Amino acid sequence: MILNLQNKKAIFLRHLYVAVFSALLVYLFYLSYFTWGVEPALWPDWGNDHPFWRAWAHAAFVLLFLTLILSPAAILWHPIKRFLSWRRELGIWFAVLSFGHGYAIWDRWARWDVARLFGFEYIEEWGSYVLFRPEVGIMNLMGLVMAPMIILLAVTSCDRAVKFLGTSSWKWIHGTLVPVIFYIAMLRGTLYLFYFFQATPPDWRFYPRIWFLYVFLGMGILAVLLQAAAFTKIVLRRRSEKRKNSIFQVICLIGVAVMLAMPMVLMTGMVAYFDSRVIKEPPAFTEQTQPQQNYAPNFEMVIRNANQNILLWAKNLDSEPYYRQTIEIAGEPISHQIYRYSERTLYLTELDTNMELVWNKIENVEPEDIGILKVAMGPGVWANQYGTGDHQIGELQVTILSVGETIADEVFEIPRNVKLIEP
Repeated sequence: MILNLQNKKAIFLRHLYVAVFSALLVYLFYLSYFTWGVEPALWPDWGNDHPFWRAWAHAAFVLLFLTLILSPAAILWHPIKRFLSWRRELGIWFAVLSFGHGYAIWDRWARWDVARLFGFEYIEEWGSYVLFRPEVGIMNLMGLVMAPMIILLAVTSCDRAVKFLGTSSWKWIHGTLVPVIFYIAMLRGTLYLFYFFQATPPDWRFYPRIWFLYVFLGMGILAVLLQAAAFTKIVLRRRSEKRKNSIFQVICLIGVAVMLAMPMVLMTGMVAYFDSRVIKEPPAFTEQTQPQQNYAPNFEMVIRNANQNILLWAKNLDSEPYYRQTIEIAGEPISHQIYRYSERTLYLTELDTNMELVWNKIENVEPEDIGILKVAMGPGVWANQYGTGDHQIGELQVTILSVGETIADEVFEIPRNVKLIEP
């Protein structure tokens, strides 16, 4: 679509508005996972990186969604036509956010390692690569397939490209690639938001619920429903100009529209069906079948993962457990969790709107409610097995400061003169 916007100031302002909107989306999505009531998991693989690269991906999808719905929405409701010209800026900034997401994955997950980007790790002892994370490889392969399409759409989103390619050829490129990107994004998003964090045997690790799942699927359904409705309206209008449509023809056309929307409906229905039936808590037999391993009931350690440090203190894990976890980024604490068995109370912090830590407490909490068994079977086993000192455990750098020594009660006390916010 040729805009003929000769005013560079107008073009600049359009991009500025969309850029600010994009930055706000990234920030709000990041807050929704990292600050607003999300309790950090006890395991170090759930850090601040997940909210960071999620935020870029979610914000990019919102822009793609807006780009997709403007045209069919304008056909169904004419006042929206005034916003059609914004598709160009939305599409360009969708590309920017998409590559921001890609860079976050490349830098924070793959750490500039191509093999790790696609789920492989090189094992020196064997002299070859081993596939450790097939689901990660599949998702990043989808991203790799989308990347050249997104680049092509971005670089041809200008009047010069339209004039060079010709209007029909330009429309063919954009009309072909945008739906392909959309459906790959829907499959990739469903794989990540639904499948990626399901608890599976034998470890039954449960992750925080991802609130964006059904919003994401709802946006996908809305996009295809609008397209199907606009398609139906156009065909009926064109046919009515020549002859009156019979009831059978209308029914057939509605059937075509239904089939256009069916892929997204089937995907959403499948997710909703299994999400309502999938296991939400560890099965009762897991504790009985848990391998009997020796663990240290008392220990202190630091787990380092990228720029994040997780400080752990545990006391009396085998009887009346006390537990503390502090997460630091660049040496600054961003969260605390303290569990006191004598009070059956979990104290924890979260960042308020001023980015300051505030304390709250949850009462009537039993040890199993916070996963003390996982603490014992994870860090507790490490402490017993490796002893004090610096150790490389898998991909983690772990410093075990003490094992079996008595830990002072003050460690498990919250700071004095703090105001507790009770739920």
